[in-house]
Amino acid sequence: MKNSYIQSRKFKYGSVATVFTIAFVAIVFIFNVIFTALSEKYMWYIDMTKEQVYTLSEEAKEHMADINQEVNIYFASEPDVLLNGENSGYTRMIYTTALQLEENFPNVHVECVDVLKNPSFFREFAMTAATDIDTDSVVIQSASEVRVQAAPSFYTFNDHTDLSTVWAYDGESTFLSAIMQITQSETPIVAFTSEHGEELENSLYLANLFAENGFQVETVNLAQDTLDDDCRILIIYNPIYDFIGAEAEDQSRNEIEKIDKFLDNFGCLMVFADPTNVGNLTNLNEFLAEWGISYQTDTTVRDTEHAMSTDSYSIVTEYQKDTFGGSIYYELNELATPPKTIIRKPAPIDILWEEGGGINSARTVSPVLKSYDTSEIVRDGMVVGGGSYNLMTISREKSILNNEYYYSYVIAVGSPSFAYQNYIQSNSYANEDILAATMKVVGRERVLANLIFKPFDNTELVITTAEANRLTVAMTLVIPVIAAICGIVVITRRKHS
Repeated sequence: MKNSYIQSRKFKYGSVATVFTIAFVAIVFIFNVIFTALSEKYMWYIDMTKEQVYTLSEEAKEHMADINQEVNIYFASEPDVLLNGENSGYTRMIYTTALQLEENFPNVHVECVDVLKNPSFFREFAMTAATDIDTDSVVIQSASEVRVQAAPSFYTFNDHTDLSTVWAYDGESTFLSAIMQITQSETPIVAFTSEHGEELENSLYLANLFAENGFQVETVNLAQDTLDDDCRILIIYNPIYDFIGAEAEDQSRNEIEKIDKFLDNFGCLMVFADPTNVGNLTNLNEFLAEWGISYQTDTTVRDTEHAMSTDSYSIVTEYQKDTFGGSIYYELNELATPPKTIIRKPAPIDILWEEGGGINSARTVSPVLKSYDTSEIVRDGMVVGGGSYNLMTISREKSILNNEYYYSYVIAVGSPSFAYQNYIQSNSYANEDILAATMKVVGRERVLANLIFKPFDNTELVITTAEANRLTVAMTLVIPVIAAICGIVVITRRKHS
């Protein structure tokens, strides 16, 4: 009886089906284990986050495309530790970005060396960088130049003293800033004028921002010194006293003429003036008028509806669209809810003409930031006008040399407060983004203005309807199709057995 059941078709084919099912499940399980291991090793992921947090951006690739020098990136821990270790919440993303740089650019090489097992490997780098190398350190080296970064420097925190408040990944900017600094053959210079009562202490944070973007920061006394040939941007930050003009007994001390020649050589002038001091700057104001802009003296803008202070003087600026000035920060305009940009107690700036100015009629002027039309201007405590006013402007002169276009720029900001620490170092305001974007336009091509950090707060998945449909079809049909094929195979074998 038992033998007859074992030899029956029911047992034979039922057993085959059972064995086949078990084998199929085992194969799927083994495949998943292998695929998971390989995906972790080779970073096989699809980044569906809105901010593309896990993907090297096209902007970063554009910056790297111009860098031909060999770049080595050394991690002080083994890959398994970086991906799954105690601090992998930080190091995994940093390592992933480095691998993507290596994958996209043959001159970038990534290597992992355990500093605890091989401390001598990093000794040279530690001496060069004047810092310690820890297990979460990243060494970025090209030729004799070295930068050492700790893992937290690749992130943005709400509170820098509390690492648990991390809210955004800034790895691309950190990597690219270091790579640019160690590979550039000629460092562009930004010079801050002195000897006019300038507020250089408060300009320190603006200077640091330039340094982070690969500029060499200097100060210059225009009455005595000449500007370096590599100087790209000249900063006048809250002067109290005027600049020497044609009245100079010795024309070698004519500061206005030196500024004019600097702009003739395709430089950029940035002026941060205070409304209480602009009335003293007769020569400078006359020069700015030649570029189509003029500060209103002893006049301040306030806005009771768009302000971040109870006295209504910390103005929320209005972004511009479809203008040259607004194009500087087009990335912000593309955001559904862009962050605010703040300027405190600014002077309104008049645009004297929009196009066709200058000796050759080649200068154009555009607002960069304006106040809302709910604002009003105050002089001596009295309201003397209302409406929308220019708070930051840009003037551009276009020249043609050897059939190529070259540009000179003059940028005027209504208050030095625009670059104060509490604004440009705040995660809540976009002042730093505006300044960095301006550097990109007027400073040089390879500045990191458009490498915006990628916040973790927004976990929204952004895919098109077509992509969603394809994913739905794949997830709902692939497995049933495989099962159907297996069933057909089993049935076919039964019929032909």
